[in-house]
Amino acid sequence: MIVGLGMDVVEVARIRRILGGPAGIARRFLGRCFTDAERRYCDGYRDRAARYAARFAAKEALAKALGAPAGIGWLEVEVVRPEGVPALVLRGAAAEAAARLGVARTHLTLTHDGGIAAATVVVEGDVR
Repeated sequence: MIVGLGMDVVEVARIRRILGGPAGIARRFLGRCFTDAERRYCDGYRDRAARYAARFAAKEALAKALGAPAGIGWLEVEVVRPEGVPALVLRGAAAEAAARLGVARTHLTLTHDGGIAAATVVVEGDVR
């Protein structure tokens, strides 16, 4: 049973400006919003801004799918690619919010084209 649905879009140029701006600001943004593994993944691509933008959108989309509960930190939601398809790992307040809703599975799709990155998240619970 679908418990929640969230979607978000991010302008890639916005992320590119942050990454290309003052090093201290870029470093703080990356450290505050992305896990070490996410940074390693994104930095492995020539157009890393599109990858970061898609992951930022995924984190926003998950928050929307969970009903935008307060207290979820950026680093508590991680986009991973265990078998080629993107997936979400939830920790801390994000995992707690999902548990309160009875979330058993999350589904994530990412895309980036035409200067826009987008993510859709479906959270699913078991039928009780």
